Amino acid sequence: MKRTIRTCLGLVTAALIVGTASAERPPNIVLLIGDDHGYPYYGFMGDENVVTPSMDALAAGGVTFSHGHVTASYCRPSLRTLITGLHPVQFVQRKAEILDRRRRESPDYATLDDAAKRRWDTIETAAAMREFDTLPKLLGEAGYVSWQGGKWWENTYENGHFTEGMSTGWDMSTYGGDAFFEELMGGKGKDLVRKTMDPVFDFIDRHQEAPFLAWFAPSLPHVPFDAPYTYRKYYQDKDITESAKLYYANLTWWDDGVGRLLDHIESRGLMEDTLFVFVSDNGWEQDAHVEYKQREDSTIYNDSLLGNGGPLGKNGMYDQSFRSPIIFYWKGRIHRSFNTSSLVSTMDIVPTVLDFAGVEIPSGLPGYSLQPLIDGGELPERTHLVGYTDNRRSPTTPMGERAEGYYVRTHRWHYLWYADTGEEIFYDITVDRRAEHNHIDRYPELVADFRGRIEDWKREMGMAYPVIIHE
Repeated sequence: MKRTIRTCLGLVTAALIVGTASAERPPNIVLLIGDDHGYPYYGFMGDENVVTPSMDALAAGGVTFSHGHVTASYCRPSLRTLITGLHPVQFVQRKAEILDRRRRESPDYATLDDAAKRRWDTIETAAAMREFDTLPKLLGEAGYVSWQGGKWWENTYENGHFTEGMSTGWDMSTYGGDAFFEELMGGKGKDLVRKTMDPVFDFIDRHQEAPFLAWFAPSLPHVPFDAPYTYRKYYQDKDITESAKLYYANLTWWDDGVGRLLDHIESRGLMEDTLFVFVSDNGWEQDAHVEYKQREDSTIYNDSLLGNGGPLGKNGMYDQSFRSPIIFYWKGRIHRSFNTSSLVSTMDIVPTVLDFAGVEIPSGLPGYSLQPLIDGGELPERTHLVGYTDNRRSPTTPMGERAEGYYVRTHRWHYLWYADTGEEIFYDITVDRRAEHNHIDRYPELVADFRGRIEDWKREMGMAYPVIIHE
């Protein structure tokens, strides 16, 4: 009997030791970054047409913030926030200082012609990130290895301090031509999911002892809308528009890539050791019964609505332009919940990830850790979010045109103001998602208050004049 008791005590002690070791092990971090994924278009957000079982599973088992906002309604500045935790205005202000210093230090810059200077600026703009405390760098100092795949505008993965990656550098022989834009967006990194999953699988297999960080950012559902039949078949006979069929098929392609990644991590016994974080880089508009394909021969190059979606989404200033659900999923560690009240920002993702990893959060970051909310505790709630854009949609170019725009988002209201043109729109997001009713003249005191919040935000950013963040 005594031997049995001692044996049981030994087993309990061993279990406690194993449990403690597991609890103290820093989690692997997988950032799942959608590309042009509008916030309404998921099964878990209530869309009855899209097929997104993998995303639905993450939302069902994790903490979902349905009112997340990104920091830009187009990709590069938004992704810079996800890698540094900084607002794009803060990033480009510091980047400008770095480039000014490098120009002064360069023995040759002053002698270059204008074309050579533009080429130098393109390369050095991306290389400036080497002087930032990126998430891979901060985690690397705590023993993490890291990998980049998918969308990546900063030339090589090394500029972001990743250990490994798919974007190994731009092919500068294409500089100045149309093909260089594909290089800018990530080069070979854009093959992720669209052509292969092997690089991320190989990275995981070689680093199962972890901890690791994976930047999983396939260029989906981003154009081109060329999903294989495997994904198109779900929509071909549905009573929805042609542009919706194209976009939704790409959504399911993205979702399948996420599912294959989850399956691989589960097959290696790493699910309980891995924190997944999902967010899209910017918004998109493509409701099921709205047609954005304007002509029979429409392509993303000759049809701006097909290529950019509706005006409430990408490159706009509306709630749908900046909004994305944000999901945190860690099997056995995070209890599921669906948060429909908190206003959260992608500026919060870096400090939250660092908090979960047990890494000190640097001072000076504008966001804060959401871990208390995720763990079921309390956190001082934001009353509003302020956003900025230097770009507006254009009927003549998919890249848009220069602008100076600001918005304020509260739990009820969305106010947008283009300071360069004076255009103002003020709508109740709780009952008017599509901004069909402009109340700008009905609530002058609220509008004045929101303008004041914008001025306060500009002072906090040190923003004396419009800043170019769309590069």
